[in-house]
Amino acid sequence: MTRTILPSKGWRLRSALALAATIGFATAGAPAIAAISTDGEGVVVESMRADYGITRGQNGVSALTVAETFVARFPASGESRGMRRDIAESSDGAARVLRWISVTDTDGSQRPSEVDSSDGVSSMTAFAPDGLRGTQRFVFTYTVDGVVAVGDGAQVQEFTWAVNGRERSPAVGEVRATLRVPEELVPSIEGEPRCLIAPEGSSRTCDLTVEPGQLGAVLIDVSAEDLAADEALTLVVGFAPGTFAAVEEDSGGWVGWVLALTGAAALSVGAWLVVVRRRRREPPAQDDRSGRKSPARSARSSATPETTRMAE
Repeated sequence: MTRTILPSKGWRLRSALALAATIGFATAGAPAIAAISTDGEGVVVESMRADYGITRGQNGVSALTVAETFVARFPASGESRGMRRDIAESSDGAARVLRWISVTDTDGSQRPSEVDSSDGVSSMTAFAPDGLRGTQRFVFTYTVDGVVAVGDGAQVQEFTWAVNGRERSPAVGEVRATLRVPEELVPSIEGEPRCLIAPEGSSRTCDLTVEPGQLGAVLIDVSAEDLAADEALTLVVGFAPGTFAAVEEDSGGWVGWVLALTGAAALSVGAWLVVVRRRRREPPAQDDRSGRKSPARSARSSATPETTRMAE
């Protein structure tokens, strides 16, 4: 079901056929953007809520701010001791830049966490040394530059985002995402925004609404319920050729919490959320003022999470 409410100004819809001809079925053969998976030990992912804001950032590069809220129910055993958010660092050669910001709990308090990179995957892991029990909320926030496929400059530029992912993702009770497009980008929207349920050929439908937001923005909302394993809610929004520029090759790198990504299109940036079982251990310790690591930090660095098979 699609319901579109157009704002009073600054909105230009071009032929939906142009977008359809360009993207075909957007998720066919495309790596997942934000797949989620669990360790299979009685963890139930009840819902995922994502809030995205797209802008034209420095040097005309597309920039996405992300806040993803996962609500999961854990068994009373407390066997699961953490949740990890993984994002692949490369795909087809066009640069992407990721900045991890935080992971918080139900009350908005920071969870003990660390950022790491290994084998082409960057990770933020939230730790719970005493185990996770009952309903838990994890809010991951981060930014990604270069999320729109710019192509050769003559084609429609596509923002394609698999909200809950596709490969090896578990069933999810409810998935909802909202993309905010600011007033200055609204005239560049090309064709009708679409939502899809992967895999290709699925008879499932999703809900999409387009409504005016504050300060002339447009809000594109997509949702679906009772998604089975490996079903992905995918949002597709086209922008006019030349709306965004590509990321410069030397614009990334390790700077604090900044991780450089390489990838061709937003749909090629793989990402997974994994509920991990960890051996009982201390939370990440902070450096003291002398710059030395605390004993808890040293113990943690030698421990290895026990995870289920990672998505590839």
